[in-house]
Amino acid sequence: MAGTALLLGKPVSVETPPACKGDNLVAWFNLYMGLEAGANADNTIAAKTRDLKAFLGFFALAIGSDHADLWTRSITADFVKALLKEKRSPTSINRILATLRHCASWVHRKRPFLAGNPTERIADIAVDDPEWKGLADIEVTRLKAAAEQLIHVKRRRNQHPIRDFAIFHVLLRTGLRISELLRLDLDQYQGKHFVNVKRKGRKVTREIFVAAEAREALDRYIDEVRGRQPGSLFLSRSGKRLARQNVDSALKAIASQANARFPDDQNIKLHAHVLRHTCLRRAAEKHGVQYAMELSGQSSERYIWRYVQPSSEQKEAALDDLF
Repeated sequence: MAGTALLLGKPVSVETPPACKGDNLVAWFNLYMGLEAGANADNTIAAKTRDLKAFLGFFALAIGSDHADLWTRSITADFVKALLKEKRSPTSINRILATLRHCASWVHRKRPFLAGNPTERIADIAVDDPEWKGLADIEVTRLKAAAEQLIHVKRRRNQHPIRDFAIFHVLLRTGLRISELLRLDLDQYQGKHFVNVKRKGRKVTREIFVAAEAREALDRYIDEVRGRQPGSLFLSRSGKRLARQNVDSALKAIASQANARFPDDQNIKLHAHVLRHTCLRRAAEKHGVQYAMELSGQSSERYIWRYVQPSSEQKEAALDDLF
């Protein structure tokens, strides 16, 4: 058995031909995860697994069976209603629906549902225009200063201010997702670029430019802390690939330093996605949405707008200046 993908029940071999799966919906979902979704990044696989498990739990309660032909449009519609009652956000529900649609379409092509594709004509939940979650220029300045200050403040062996300084600048100047950053190896950093960067899903970006400020921080980290041994670009103290929680902690420490002399209502909340928003917004403002979309690693304009949409304050200021 080459591998398995387990949602509910027993694991199903991903080598088993679809014709052998019969009418068991759980088995089909497992097969989908093994064959179709398995090439995604680990966090994407985990999210898809949670989405399908949530639906299978609802399906079992509503139908009392796992027969695939009992999955109809009305079941999907009522599942959406159940998610709304759980106070799930529209964005979360629409992501779950996207997983279900992709899975249902995949299964339907190989083993048609008796009543047709059970996700057809199930509309997304309306979503309010998202607020931009990036940083103002003065906030970026505060954070840069704080990250630099920590290099001189943090002196203990278990602290890594030079590495964290580099992480902050690389995230700010490249717009990488935290998962993309953590997958980077040293040999992918080639002077001015990261090369062959694995993005969300199966996409690979051949080159991502690293701006001078980020290169300086990264070169210092490599020369003074990391060294040139092969392996992950960003390492933990034990020499292992850095984990997401390490980056979260590093950015939290930088924000704490930046907020130290300011009242609570001026505090900056910092995480990797804020830096991504900030980078892509600046790219869109200076070079256009198409450039920002390419930098983001997104394949559709539908998603880039959440990063580059003007804030409420900017919209209001623009209206004030129209005439």
